[in-house]
Formats: sequence, structure tokens, C-alpha cells
Amino acid sequence: METDIHYEFEIDEKVLPDYRVTNTVMNWLKGNLDSLVDNDNKKLFHKVNIGYNERSLKGFGNRPVCDVYLDNIDYRDDFDLNAPGTINTVIVITLKGNANNTYTKALDLTDYIIQEFIENKDWRELDLVVKETRINNTSIQINPNNKVWSTMILFELDHTLT
Repeated sequence: METDIHYEFEIDEKVLPDYRVTNTVMNWLKGNLDSLVDNDNKKLFHKVNIGYNERSLKGFGNRPVCDVYLDNIDYRDDFDLNAPGTINTVIVITLKGNANNTYTKALDLTDYIIQEFIENKDWRELDLVVKETRINNTSIQINPNNKVWSTMILFELDHTLT
């Protein structure tokens, strides 16, 4: 079974600009995470994916990999019953390694991302699309996988739409 299927349909012209919400929010999150740099002004993440990239976990050196997912769309309880009101997304960051250093780096990275959401308005608001973003939940998990362990950071976000 082929795992990397490329779909050959285009509907860009069919979707009206007012309805381009999910892709817009996901690309905005990806761009925010792609822009993070370390103390040496090097990109923080080896790669930021929209959705899961099965090839990214095979080996990514000494930089974490980040995946951004759309989890759920909640709808408004007003006259626009079919209009989305909130989009729930998940950020998953994976750091490969089983040493204390890996977990400590995960803690530092968690603090850094929380700081960006608190201090950087561009991480909470997107003109004409997202009125407000709130971190709903954050967790850090240690995951054994054969002999190689990894530490995963999860952020659950709620984006209130305009």
C-alpha cells in the first residue's frame, strides 16, 4: 500500500475567499513555528509539517520536528449556524533521545512557545480570520519506541474566528 498518495484535484477556484479558513489557519501556525530561531539565530525546527509526515521521524539530527494538525471545528450558536466559530488545532513537537538533556530541552521549548503566545500578538491574532487564540492544554510525554525514546510536546489551541 502506498502511503504517500498525491491527489489530483484542484478546487481553489471553487472555494470562495470567505470560506478559506482551515488552510489559512494551518499555514499561519506553520509560519509562526517556522520563524522561531535559537540563540544563534538558527531555525529552531528541522521541519514544520502540516499534518503528519511519516518520513520526518526517521531521523532529524539534533533539531526537533513539529507537526500542526486541525483537530476540530466548532460552530456558532447564532443565526449563522453553519458558520465555524472556533477552530481547534494541535501542535506536536518531537525531540528524539532518551537522555535527561532531551527532556530539559523539551521543557525549555515549551516555555519558549508559551512565551510567544503570551508576548506576540501575531501568534494570537490573524487579520480578518482569527480574533483570538488561546492555549487550551499543554503536555509533555516521554514515548518509548524500541531502543530509541522520544519526548513529545503537545499544545492544544482554540482559535476564535472573526
